[in-house]
Amino acid sequence: MPANDPQVSLSVETSGVLDMTPSRTPALSLILCSRNDQYMGNSRWRLQTTLNYVAQRVHELDREEDVEVLVADWGSDIPLREVVELSPAAARMVSFILIPPGIARDLQQDSPFPEVLALNAAARRAGGEYIGRIDQDTLVGKRFLQYFFDLYEGRRQLDVPLTSALLFANVRMVPYRLSVRCPSFWTIDKYINCFWRFLKIQFTSRITFYRYSVGIWLLHRDLWNACGGYDERMIYMNDMEVNMIERLMKNHKVVNLGKLVDYDFYHLEHYHPLAPRRSSTYRMVNPWSPFAQPDICHPNGPDWGLVQYPFETLPCSPDRNKDETATLRQSPLEWLFFILLMVSAGIQIASDKLIKSVRMGNVVWRRRTATAWETVRCEPLVRWPRLLISLWVRKKHDQRQERQKYLQ
Repeated sequence: MPANDPQVSLSVETSGVLDMTPSRTPALSLILCSRNDQYMGNSRWRLQTTLNYVAQRVHELDREEDVEVLVADWGSDIPLREVVELSPAAARMVSFILIPPGIARDLQQDSPFPEVLALNAAARRAGGEYIGRIDQDTLVGKRFLQYFFDLYEGRRQLDVPLTSALLFANVRMVPYRLSVRCPSFWTIDKYINCFWRFLKIQFTSRITFYRYSVGIWLLHRDLWNACGGYDERMIYMNDMEVNMIERLMKNHKVVNLGKLVDYDFYHLEHYHPLAPRRSSTYRMVNPWSPFAQPDICHPNGPDWGLVQYPFETLPCSPDRNKDETATLRQSPLEWLFFILLMVSAGIQIASDKLIKSVRMGNVVWRRRTATAWETVRCEPLVRWPRLLISLWVRKKHDQRQERQKYLQ
């Protein structure tokens, strides 16, 4: 093969010898960030389930050379690559970018976990033609992967060129009562296969879809480079995708990828369904006002993605690899445990919904009672029926107006 062939990559080793090895640019880089800190109870299990799940789907499509997965390991004292258990398929395509604790503490300031810095570091080092950001506990399904390769290889078309499309998908929710038990990979795999259509999708029609939880945020690497990735001032929680999307929307179109693949992304829920919806570490959120109307497309400097740091990119430790057959066993005993788990989790999920309905009903009726009393308390008793009917009619009119507003 000639030295100027694009399929040859050249790297200079410390010995000064040129290492010439054939390489193939992946079509897709999936990037995510995590840390070895057991965030919200079982984060290491959620991470390794995510990595093994996407690797298995890619393996089934025979696309292992076309997909890479990069995990930005932000400040772990014991690196994640030494503690997560990966299948052979995952070990072949997953790499870890190690951001040492000392550097991480200096960069994060008063934020406990600056996702924008970690994800930008992964995006800047990704080799794929397209870069997709997922969460460390989001399972990526086969329908999405097949749809992406159909687009990539021209078997399907979007309304806009794929190279300029901003692809965003919302996520389905795997219930807390299942994921908190840290079931086997086989159990999670069978659960998704059996119940994916019934899993709640994390968005509503009242607010633009890309303002809700991300299943994947996917775009061509040239667009990542053109805008500098995430705004690196947004080191706290929330709105970082919204900011990046709205910077790029000036010249590009957002595509609801979730609709096209039937929301083939599954978040392993880690918030207790009866607890307040907030982070267990009470993380700060990004102040929206400084970034509400970004005036420039590229808010970061030329060193975005922390390229000034020579972070190591390493594979999983070999002694953490698992036997691939163990993840897919289907013994009668496994099926029995699966059925018992579904029954147990289903009873708890139904109980949670009942308790939430009662709580919500109490709140709604207390509010309605207070509103009604304020309306009639200073009026003669004979006027109460008419006043209450007028109040009800006005409320229904306002609800119709609000629905029409959101449908426009």
